[in-house]
Amino acid sequence: MVHKTAPICALCALMSLLTACGASDRPTAPSSAPAATTGIVQGILRHETVYGTHGGVLPEGPLSGAQVLVTEGPGAGQSVMTGADGAYRFELPAGPFRVRWSGSGFETRDSDLGTVVAGSTTTVDAVALRSLSNLPIAQWSISGIVRDGAGNPVAGVWVYANDVLTTYADATTDAAGRYRIVSTRQHADTFYVNASRGGYVSQYTAVTCGPSCAITADFRLLRRVRQWLDGPSAMKVGDVAVITIVTEFDDGSRQTSVAPPLDSSNPSVVQVLPLQLPYEAAYVKAIAPGTATVRFASLPEPLLLNVRVAP
Repeated sequence: MVHKTAPICALCALMSLLTACGASDRPTAPSSAPAATTGIVQGILRHETVYGTHGGVLPEGPLSGAQVLVTEGPGAGQSVMTGADGAYRFELPAGPFRVRWSGSGFETRDSDLGTVVAGSTTTVDAVALRSLSNLPIAQWSISGIVRDGAGNPVAGVWVYANDVLTTYADATTDAAGRYRIVSTRQHADTFYVNASRGGYVSQYTAVTCGPSCAITADFRLLRRVRQWLDGPSAMKVGDVAVITIVTEFDDGSRQTSVAPPLDSSNPSVVQVLPLQLPYEAAYVKAIAPGTATVRFASLPEPLLLNVRVAP
């Protein structure tokens, strides 16, 4: 006997099977990507100016081939070498970190404690390592007294020890004109000691200083008493004249020097001629009758020379 309900029961069984297998009439959403668990740490390593034992100097620049080692945090133990530009880069697990910089012939330094943020880049401040030859040495000193042209002590003079690239140490003279420079900084075997103050002619001397030298260097700074432009106050049309600067010092001496750059208040009367090699003199030319002022304006107080031109 055949039952008419058999096809309906078969359909129900098929639907039950599909439901049991998790079938659904809604589309399934794509799964999201896993969250990042690491971040980037990067930075630049440099070296300070290096002074050779025989006067050679290597200016500050990138330190290549140095080791950067992670010393703390989940990434501890990882290390990289700096490139030619001093750059380094890690990919580290999220969390705290500290790095240690070191290079052959250079000091070893540790960074401050930082934090790696997952999916982000952390840039460590650039740092410069000192050469082992630049580390503090035995104390050395330079002392002396600064006097003016009349033999009087000069207070407030800046005295400093330096080479072409770096000032090692400095001091200022007291009321008695005395100074003393004391330092433990590495230096070239031979360097300069300079004495300078406004209104005086600066002086310098070269010294040879060992690791623990104690040198005396006295200075005599001539004070400028007055300066003026020296040249004719009267000219005729067509005349050419030399203009110089005369400086008088506190010891009674005088110095004459070239006076460029000059300018004229009335170039149609007195013209300043272009400088000519070897720049040993500055010239003006009388162009037409009248008066003009020749001026040297490169000093705090401009120097003036009034010139009258006759036909």
